[in-house]
Amino acid sequence: MKIRRLALSSLVAVPLLSLPLVLAACPKDPPAGAADAAAASATAKPSASADPSAPPDGGDDEEVKPVYTVDPSAPPDPVAQKLCTALSELQEKKRTECCNAPPGIVLTSQCVGLLGAALRAKALVVDEAKVPLCVAALEKTFSTCDWVGPFPPPVPDECHGILVGKIASGQRCRSNLECEGSLRCHGVGPTTPGRCGPARADGEACGGTDVLVSYTLQTKVDQQHPACKNKCVRGRCAAPAPDGEKCMTTVDCAEGSQCVDKKCVKRAPSKAGEACPGEVCEAGTECILGKCGKRKPAGEACTQDFECIAGCVKPPTAAGAKPAAAGKCGMRCDKR
Repeated sequence: MKIRRLALSSLVAVPLLSLPLVLAACPKDPPAGAADAAAASATAKPSASADPSAPPDGGDDEEVKPVYTVDPSAPPDPVAQKLCTALSELQEKKRTECCNAPPGIVLTSQCVGLLGAALRAKALVVDEAKVPLCVAALEKTFSTCDWVGPFPPPVPDECHGILVGKIASGQRCRSNLECEGSLRCHGVGPTTPGRCGPARADGEACGGTDVLVSYTLQTKVDQQHPACKNKCVRGRCAAPAPDGEKCMTTVDCAEGSQCVDKKCVKRAPSKAGEACPGEVCEAGTECILGKCGKRKPAGEACTQDFECIAGCVKPPTAAGAKPAAAGKCGMRCDKR
């Protein structure tokens, strides 16, 4: 029986929240050394000659490694350092200032390490003209304390599409961000490289975990590098459900339709003040407690955090007493 050892020293490349995924995603027969191939070369693209699902060459004591191996002796790339510092630290720095509290965990060094490995392997490049625009947008987003609570603002549009993939179709990849154009890194996982390719047809597998996306906060990667020609529904590419068919959420339905009472129906986005049974509202509003509207600023009455831009602050209650039902919108330093 083969014995596998997880290279704990390499787990710097995987977010703590993703650790269970790392353990769950270990393939039965990972390719020996394939995870390090691209990071070891500064000039060559990942080889397309080896099958990612092929068994290892042998040996009874093989290591299962993250797809990105960070070289601690490599000097940090200055562009990666600037971008990762802004993405990882500006939000926490402002929260610390607003709440007069010790700083929380930031993942700047991990972001710099992974992005630097991809840059050295020439798997992608940073659009340097967009970096100052991204930094400025982040500074503006976190310039006040109004947002401090469990629902921080989304990453600004200026920070998306800032990483440009260079790996062609059919070649090895370690992140969707490494693939050229709209290609997707199919089969990639925390410990398994994938291959760049076009969006897949209905019935094919989709999904996966992308550690570089997690650290660089590229939350629109599925729009820029789609997994499927139609939709990725519970791990498989599938056509959207037609009107009248069963659904779980509006994502299951065709464009212009919503999932209402577990069936897809043709329905326009609800307007401000209207009910939103399919949880779809017109631009500039959200579905909040069953109606379309905007989140409330500090000082307005509330019952739940989701109603507010920051959070719902309720008066303290004595031990054993029932919590107050209502409060006022304001900073929630006690919640993330």
